[in-house]
Amino acid sequence: MKLGVFSMLAHPPHRGYADVVEEDLEMLVLADELGFSEAWLGEHFTSIWENIPAPDLLIAQALRCTKRIKLATGVSSIPNHNPAQLANRIAQLDQMARGRFLWGAGAVPSDAYSTNSGSWEVRGRLPTGSQTYTPTRAVTEAC
Repeated sequence: MKLGVFSMLAHPPHRGYADVVEEDLEMLVLADELGFSEAWLGEHFTSIWENIPAPDLLIAQALRCTKRIKLATGVSSIPNHNPAQLANRIAQLDQMARGRFLWGAGAVPSDAYSTNSGSWEVRGRLPTGSQTYTPTRAVTEAC
């Protein structure tokens, strides 16, 4: 059986942000050491407790500290990003991950209402269900 973890990365508002993000990284390292096959990290711009506007940055850091676990966005909230910039960041992260990155895309209504991004307007254009995009590409083993 394969096990995975999904984390909304709860950060108590009274704690220092750098400290709680460091703990998030420690959780990912521990999940890798325990043999979890994947870890999904939520994205929120406006939540007081779940403030993680850039899980891709934490994933990039975690790639250097982990060996086997696949790391994933759950989800990149499309309406809150410039599509071209998001596509470039995700493509670069995918290449850096060498097969250990999964990209979840969607819309987070709570953030959309706060940021006035019109999240509900794009819902009909997003994939339905639990679909994940994993690009197909050649990967070299060179460092």
